[in-house]
Amino acid sequence: MVRQSIAALPEDERPASTGKMPQDWFYVPPGLSNESGYSYQPLKVKLKYNTSAPPAYKVPAQARGRLFFSPTDPDNGKFKLERESEPEYSIPLAAAFSFCDSLQQGACGHQPVDLDVGSYNALIKACVHRGALWRAMDVLDTVMPTSGCEPNNISFDLILGGLAAVGDVATAQEYFRKMLNHGLRPDPFTVRAIVDGLLNVGDVAAAVTVVQDFFNQHDVLPPYMTHTKILEFCLARDMIHEAKRYVYFIQQLWYWQPNNYHDERFVDLMRSTQRNTQLQRPALEKLFAYFGEELTDADFL
Repeated sequence: MVRQSIAALPEDERPASTGKMPQDWFYVPPGLSNESGYSYQPLKVKLKYNTSAPPAYKVPAQARGRLFFSPTDPDNGKFKLERESEPEYSIPLAAAFSFCDSLQQGACGHQPVDLDVGSYNALIKACVHRGALWRAMDVLDTVMPTSGCEPNNISFDLILGGLAAVGDVATAQEYFRKMLNHGLRPDPFTVRAIVDGLLNVGDVAAAVTVVQDFFNQHDVLPPYMTHTKILEFCLARDMIHEAKRYVYFIQQLWYWQPNNYHDERFVDLMRSTQRNTQLQRPALEKLFAYFGEELTDADFL
């Protein structure tokens, strides 16, 4: 079929709009079907994954225990943490660590300054943004305990976000367990990071299940954009069953009521989620229609 511009047709020759979204018009030339002319066809938006994975040296689970060789020094292999700790790896990162060392030593004539958790989180964030995940994990696992500084949720969320970017689900699970062992509760950004990691490796069904598990076990939900992201991934990959399974979960959130065991923070999160118009039936129907699918009365409780 040859796509034509409907705006070029005279007003009286334009087909009537069905009102569905999205919509496009196709011209069917004679001989290609029993009837020729213009007809309405719903568009189906599809998603194709980029199957090329990140290089192994960027993924901690794949780089663990391996030696890496520099083009300038091909005879001496080093572990990834050693490579990331070299000044040549990232000049801005080397400057950040040097500045923190000078603060702790009072190198500028001032009294030594002990770094707090916010300062260490800034270093972890800088490492993650420069792709130095091993050095970020070293700050969390070694530097902070040595300095007597306890990590917080932000410390772990930054690490989990960096691991999600390279699709390292195995290491993310390891650091989530460490987070729980430190007595920290997962927050919305923890859930978002873990879901992003699963989506980046194409495990959409696991992402659907993980959100429900976090809600049932830890009384936490991701930011609302994560809900719509999961639905978009399901629909764009023709995983209609998973998309509707997630819609059923969202409907459970509509009817949720607090009890004496829920704290005020979680109640506020649930109320804001229930009020969010992007997670209500009209918005969900519109989202499904965008991908050429339909939600009927049978799909709602």
